Amino acid sequence: MIDEFAKIEWLKARFELDGDSNGILVGIGDDAAVIDFGDRPSIVTVDAHVENVHFRRDLISCRELGYRALVAAVSDVWAMAAVPRAALIALTLPPSFSDGDFRELIEGIAEAATGTGAKVIGGNLSASESLTVTTTALGTPLGKPLMRAGARPGDAIYVTGTLGAAALGLAVLESRAFGLEHGRRFVERWKRPPINGYALDVLAAVATAAVDVSDGALQDLGHLCTASGVGAVLRASSVPTATGYETSCAALDLDPTKLSLTGGEDYELIFTAPECSEAEKIGSKIGTVIEGNGTRVLDEAGEQIDLGNAGFRHFA
Repeated sequence: MIDEFAKIEWLKARFELDGDSNGILVGIGDDAAVIDFGDRPSIVTVDAHVENVHFRRDLISCRELGYRALVAAVSDVWAMAAVPRAALIALTLPPSFSDGDFRELIEGIAEAATGTGAKVIGGNLSASESLTVTTTALGTPLGKPLMRAGARPGDAIYVTGTLGAAALGLAVLESRAFGLEHGRRFVERWKRPPINGYALDVLAAVATAAVDVSDGALQDLGHLCTASGVGAVLRASSVPTATGYETSCAALDLDPTKLSLTGGEDYELIFTAPECSEAEKIGSKIGTVIEGNGTRVLDEAGEQIDLGNAGFRHFA
């Protein structure tokens, strides 16, 4: 079980829900769990930001880290077409972490809590050799919780916002290429994931399946397709990117198509729905759900593009 997703599949089988689910509607394997202990279901998810895995302290301030960590966790709630309600924050702090750093970290979390609506209601503090921010986010679905399973052949594939900007921002940071015309804007995009609560009404009304983009659009779409038992065809020319993206990729010798589809950390939402004007209000159509399995990316001539490794994997 070297691979991250092999471990997840093993965990899913180990803790598979039996006939007596005791109020657990969805367990391991989606963006979030769904529980129902009373009048309506609730969404629960957890996400960790670990120093030197998800961030380096020389690349991001403590305030920016706090903001980023909470929004990234809440993105899983939005992917279930649910309204964020609360969050619990578990912090491990190294001995060198000053009171000033601690306050800045909390201020970033507080800003994100205000922006997302996920009120911080508790958590845990512990000493450690490295800094980690682990966020449990809770929400309530607008209607039936939206799952990764549910996409149907013939559905269109949409994505909110743009793809690749966050990965490009990290590349700018790591190469210190701040002289690029749009460089600092892409850096800001990596540090501050988007607030996608605006999409919830449409998702709840028309989407058949959804997933948030954390490990790369192609890889995360693959999870949706596997859960739904379908395949997908994407058009590279339809993938939305930000102003200055192509020229900035060229300046850093990066493949713009590969980065946009495999770069990760966009925290946008990929969703499937019957093609309609409502879906187009919140997303760009990038492909189509097909029968079968697997995902293919086609160029403008209809030829398949080989993008190699599909996205980020822990333990790979």
